[in-house]
Amino acid sequence: MQLMQRWNTLVGSMHRVRSNRGNQLPVVQERRMNRHLNARKGTRVLIIDDSERSLSELGKVFAALDYVTLKSSEPQRGLSKACFENPDLVILDIGMPGMNGFEVLRRIRRDPLARRVPVILISGNPKAIEMYHQLRVDADGFIEKPISRYAIFSTIEKLLDQDGIPRRLINKRSRFDFSFLKRISGSLASRKSEQLHTLRGPE
Repeated sequence: MQLMQRWNTLVGSMHRVRSNRGNQLPVVQERRMNRHLNARKGTRVLIIDDSERSLSELGKVFAALDYVTLKSSEPQRGLSKACFENPDLVILDIGMPGMNGFEVLRRIRRDPLARRVPVILISGNPKAIEMYHQLRVDADGFIEKPISRYAIFSTIEKLLDQDGIPRRLINKRSRFDFSFLKRISGSLASRKSEQLHTLRGPE
């Protein structure tokens, strides 16, 4: 009797697992069917992370889409690569010994050329995550570890221009602000000219 009950329980649990898997399949298929925008082939991605495992896993993910991957497990060397090896995108871990990701980011933003490169911060450290949300960090995205392929490419997708090149979000705002200020300046100059003409009177 006990043997039959155990058998019925086992069969029932197997049936529930199969049913659940069946319910999940449409979701997986839907994600695969949805079109995602990827950066153009040959995009140079610099990964700065003291974890060799993260470097390896992220490198494989990017290599599968024909990105060119640059890697550094040392913050100082990673900063040098960001400034002198012309990456199109930087994936930067926050929690690193010696120089943390926040400091590396700050120094990247001080470089006249590297400052234009979009930087996505990553971390699995709760304290680092809290600091990211509390501080006004000049990053272009954030992904919490463990990182999924969906999180990586959905974050990158938001940075792509019409040619598939990662661009800083702040640069897009800057171009808008600049054109807006230019129109305002032109309007003010026109008004000033009209006022001077009125004060002088007809010639």
